[in-house]
Amino acid sequence: MPRKAFVADLQHAVEHFSHPGAFELAAGVEDGSLTFKYELQGPPPVVIVVQALVTDVGDYPSSHMYMIYTTSENVPAHISTALEDIGTLDGLPVSQMLAKVVKVIDTATVGSQDSPHDVDEDSLELDDAPSEPSEAELSEDAASDMDEDWSPRLVNSFLAPRTSGSVRLSSNARIRSDLRIAKAAGFRVGYLGGLSDEAELCIITISVRVSKLGISEEAMQAWHMDPSKYVILLIRYTAGYRSLEELLNVRTSNQAPIIAFRVGLSHQYKVSMEHAVKAFVDVKKHDKPSMNTDTMHDEDRNSPKGLQPLFVGRPLEDLLNERLLALIDYRNNFGMAWQGAEAWYIDHQGSNWSTNEGIDGKYYGAEFSARAATLPGLVTNDHLGKLTMKPSLPLIAMQFTLRHLVRCTEFCLVCHSRVETDFEALKPYVCSKPLCLYQYMAFGFGPSIEHDIISQPHVVDLLISFCYCGAAAGRLKHLPDGMSLSVPAPSLMPPVPRPGHSSRNTAPVEVETPKQLKKSYAIKPTHPPKAYKAKFDPKNWEIILDPGETLLYPNQWIFVKVLGKMDQQFHCKVIEAMHPAVRLGPPIECVSRETRIELVENTRPSASPAPRGGSTGPSSRPSGGKDPAPSPNRPMMANTLYSLSSSTATYTPGKLEEVEFIIYDQNFDDLETLPKQSTICMLLDTLPSVDEMKVYLSSQSGKGMTIASWQDRISPAAAGVLRWIIASNRSCIVEVDTLKDGSLSASEERVTNMPQWMQFRFAQGAPDKEQRFVQSIRDITGQSKHPSLYAWHGSPLHNWHSIVREGLHFQDTAHGRAYGHGVYHSLNVQTSIGYSQGIGQSISSGYSGWPQSSLQISHAVALNEIVNAPNQFVSKSPHLVVAQLDWIQTRYLFVQITSSIPFGQEVAPKEVYVQDPGYTPTGSTHSQIAIPITAVCKSRRPIAVKTGKGEKKLKVAKGAKEDDAILLSDDTDIEDLQILLSDDEQLPASQSNGTKPTDKALPKPPSLTDFVPGTLDPTSLPLMDPPPFATTAATKALQRELSSTLKSQDSQPPHELG
Repeated sequence: MPRKAFVADLQHAVEHFSHPGAFELAAGVEDGSLTFKYELQGPPPVVIVVQALVTDVGDYPSSHMYMIYTTSENVPAHISTALEDIGTLDGLPVSQMLAKVVKVIDTATVGSQDSPHDVDEDSLELDDAPSEPSEAELSEDAASDMDEDWSPRLVNSFLAPRTSGSVRLSSNARIRSDLRIAKAAGFRVGYLGGLSDEAELCIITISVRVSKLGISEEAMQAWHMDPSKYVILLIRYTAGYRSLEELLNVRTSNQAPIIAFRVGLSHQYKVSMEHAVKAFVDVKKHDKPSMNTDTMHDEDRNSPKGLQPLFVGRPLEDLLNERLLALIDYRNNFGMAWQGAEAWYIDHQGSNWSTNEGIDGKYYGAEFSARAATLPGLVTNDHLGKLTMKPSLPLIAMQFTLRHLVRCTEFCLVCHSRVETDFEALKPYVCSKPLCLYQYMAFGFGPSIEHDIISQPHVVDLLISFCYCGAAAGRLKHLPDGMSLSVPAPSLMPPVPRPGHSSRNTAPVEVETPKQLKKSYAIKPTHPPKAYKAKFDPKNWEIILDPGETLLYPNQWIFVKVLGKMDQQFHCKVIEAMHPAVRLGPPIECVSRETRIELVENTRPSASPAPRGGSTGPSSRPSGGKDPAPSPNRPMMANTLYSLSSSTATYTPGKLEEVEFIIYDQNFDDLETLPKQSTICMLLDTLPSVDEMKVYLSSQSGKGMTIASWQDRISPAAAGVLRWIIASNRSCIVEVDTLKDGSLSASEERVTNMPQWMQFRFAQGAPDKEQRFVQSIRDITGQSKHPSLYAWHGSPLHNWHSIVREGLHFQDTAHGRAYGHGVYHSLNVQTSIGYSQGIGQSISSGYSGWPQSSLQISHAVALNEIVNAPNQFVSKSPHLVVAQLDWIQTRYLFVQITSSIPFGQEVAPKEVYVQDPGYTPTGSTHSQIAIPITAVCKSRRPIAVKTGKGEKKLKVAKGAKEDDAILLSDDTDIEDLQILLSDDEQLPASQSNGTKPTDKALPKPPSLTDFVPGTLDPTSLPLMDPPPFATTAATKALQRELSSTLKSQDSQPPHELG
């Protein structure tokens, strides 16, 4: 197999490869990578770290490609140049690749830069060369390709390397021009790798501070974007830098694309080479990452030069890679603006259009966006529409990226068309097209739920817990219909007791199915549900079917129960089907929820089932009793979450058990309402905890890893229900309390006088509901000193799944209506807590919800914002009864958790909302609560009261707004300054008419600092002691640095230099 061949070659190289300057050869943290150190001789010697990465291990050992780079900061320029221009290494075995790389470094160290040594002309003779892998180790396809030493990379014929001196200099001038245009537009630019045609790796970076994009405070918090970070666009060229005209020629000739885009966040304006390479290594969904990457993602996330994901990064990258060049082509040919080109693309995708048909005038209409009118020019400028020079693709791509990032709520996340709405939502969604909604829910198009799991695990835990309680009580109004979920037939599944969910007064509600999804894509069952009997072999972890039956196939999911033993039943995936024997994947145990159970280690097979004929021993648990971090090679079992007595189930090795199994082949859409809800509970029972999901996702490096890729642990049906729970929530909920060092650390956004209650803030409700509420405020109390008031509302847990999605209503009567029809509120939280209890449930009843929840929520109450018109309420004493549903909007959700997570010390908010003194709620301490000003969106905030506490504000520039604190820019790399500012190159006299081409100086922006040139006294500056000795090389290097610094000061505004 390809990966096995790579590992074998790498191990052989570690044992046998030797070179005087190279040492510490080892496997890298990335799957398919290796690293070694090289000592450069000189006074003093310098040690650099060189890394090699196979872009796709599946192509090894015949048609793979290498990326060679160094992660060291002190690499001499001639070494960097040599590695960038190393030539082709495609298809070489590991040892031969290493020999060529070290020879290139040797040559660059001792050779002349004017006449470099061509290592391709030398024969590479290696001692103890590894033997070719046997056919048992390789697939037939790989074995048939072993005669090839390498496979050439596909490069377009008309993009052959441009080797003449004049063409090379002209190309360099175009590179410099494109990047300087982007720089002059207000962006920071840089590059990684080589820009020449021979360079195998060329990456351009364009970045800008988040604080400069005009994103609202609420949106930055909802999107998890730190204003001090940079939005970075990475543009990778596979055959050296190419101008926009060349790239459009590639597109029209139907050649393979030679450009790719990635978007992310970083602490610095430019990511490191290592992280840039990782960004472009696509991880296939069926591939399993290396077990050595358990902490890699966290390191990337915290690294100053690491690339962090954007919440809409995946749809944004798909848009750039699939449509950008086509849209630019349409704009060039038809003279359209972005909106017209995007609409044209969507309307004519896949159709044959003739220029004789004409173009509808609707594609030339002016674009109007109330949101865009408030954004800075950095976001709204259109370089392509105002061309006075050759177009700069880096600038065009960055402007297009910001268009769809900053204004992401205006576009559909699937088809990227404009969404017509009069209200600015905080969370992007899809348009009204049925196909977009289906792809969003069923296929994971749009923002990734993985981002929510990593960034807000408690919110995800909250949403799953609410859904679980609602389904267990039969109270879900909306169900995941139309998603083609294949589930085991509920009529054949054993009942799972769920304590605390009484059927009293909890009759199922009428279910509403969205018209867009109702039966639109349903798959009809091919046969009635049936339970099959078989033999179970615990030793080999497989079931034996009756002769002649071929029911099971790899990747199917089944439910297995050992007959006569209630504690021996589990869900699992079919790994291998060699009928009549079928090997199973790791089990997800189904046990009684009446007690928290933990299965002892010898009651289950190892996480990676043994092959047929082998033995299955206890799983490897590290000392200390802690399970290792889950990975696809060793999935975390659901049963590691529970605690079991000594009477736990055991399997007798060598003894065949009689079992019954049920295939996941029932279409969820064909079930009745109650079986659907019980099936949802069953699927959620099989999920791992949100913390485990976060560990799994954080342990992966590279792009494309999703929850659905954890195939041995999460069934497609369970992954679909999980996505539906998260994606169907249109309210923007943010965590107020964050888990830090094992305890919940309170923030200044926490409502006071509510100790021991975990808080979540609704930054915005469902957009349509929020819009109606805001309009009600404007129409009824917009000019009042206190336009709204706050009050408590309590409801049992099984109602909150619906409340979060559609708001409060009073269609059902659960506690009587002594004071009229409407939604009941109280100014005393203890009153609302009483109504948050279910039938027969008390505040001390304990936890009875989703078993894997780390929060273990027992009660929930909401702090709602209400239009302050009490004279129009149905009742205002002793309870506030509001019949107008559009007058109510939830702002905070308080949940009581039964888990052992401790709470940190309460922190008072710096600014609080001034409440109506006649309607001020009291908290659990019987004192009036203080509500942070952030509970109200910035556009509606009245004058806040400062509490006198909190951190000091940062200094601001003279004449700047108080909110615009200056953020110090990180230093610009010297090579990035050189590519922008160097004027040393010139065309030959025959082509330049004897005159040296010069670049126009960049216009200097007005100073944004309070420094006045000429007023500084140089004698007041602290000076370093003169060096005791100095070499000629060091003096020249210092002079180059000073010269570059002077050029930087002439070309960059002082406030950007810091």
